[in-house]
Amino acid sequence: MKTSQSYSMLQKLLHWAVVLTFAFNYIVSDGMGRALDAFLKTGVNDTLTAKFHVIVGVVTLVLMILRVLVRLIQGAPAMPPAPHPLMEKAAQLVHVGLYATMILTPMAGASAWFLGVKIAGDVHEVLVNLTVLLILVHVAAALYHQFILKDNLLKRMSLR
Repeated sequence: MKTSQSYSMLQKLLHWAVVLTFAFNYIVSDGMGRALDAFLKTGVNDTLTAKFHVIVGVVTLVLMILRVLVRLIQGAPAMPPAPHPLMEKAAQLVHVGLYATMILTPMAGASAWFLGVKIAGDVHEVLVNLTVLLILVHVAAALYHQFILKDNLLKRMSLR
């Protein structure tokens, strides 16, 4: 475990890069089901949006693998004290859930796209929705810490 109260600059850059790649892919995801169906039938990917979605999804997976490796090597700062032990457990579960879904989501998408596993596309969609839910909980908790508990939690992931 780290003694610093902040993540390393590499960890911060990886975090925000994943935020950007996930947000981009979420925004351009409309129509990916149709694009996948067409691709599986014809073997041709003729939409620029689908091409970008697939490439950015693979980049997200690579970034997440790097995040896990860096976290294993560098550790993470200790969690700030929680007002209730259940909140600490919830924070741990949300973090594990985010890491898991942010790895499994692009893996499912890649399985659908590159291997033609149709059910993987459905799993991908469910995982995207679960990831969005976890992100909303994560952001709400960070804002709660920052503005209600006033423990300056957001500074830990700030690029400044």
